[in-house]
Amino acid sequence: MASIKYFSDVTGEAVSLTAPHGMPNKEFAARWPGVKGIRYDGYQMLVGHVGGNLGGAVLPITRKIEYKAFPSRHECNAKCLNGKHNGACECKCGGANHGRGLFTNYIKAA
Repeated sequence: MASIKYFSDVTGEAVSLTAPHGMPNKEFAARWPGVKGIRYDGYQMLVGHVGGNLGGAVLPITRKIEYKAFPSRHECNAKCLNGKHNGACECKCGGANHGRGLFTNYIKAA
């Protein structure tokens, strides 16, 4: 069975997040203006905690990757980097680089 891994890219690098939960849209927009996160439902956005610690910093979830149960663990390539931000991954990176090409293009353009 596959597992879901959550990442945030607002700091400029991929940060793995745990314990995903919802944050009201208004509070989300006030804390991270201009960040397009993933919806929890119609009234909330997904956020997670850094480092598996529920008392740790809270960051918005910008990528949700399905990591295969028995991955091939191949080297990351363009297919991984330019994959969907909510797609499936089998690379050595564990999903950290999957879909990251989209965010690095935005960072370069800014």
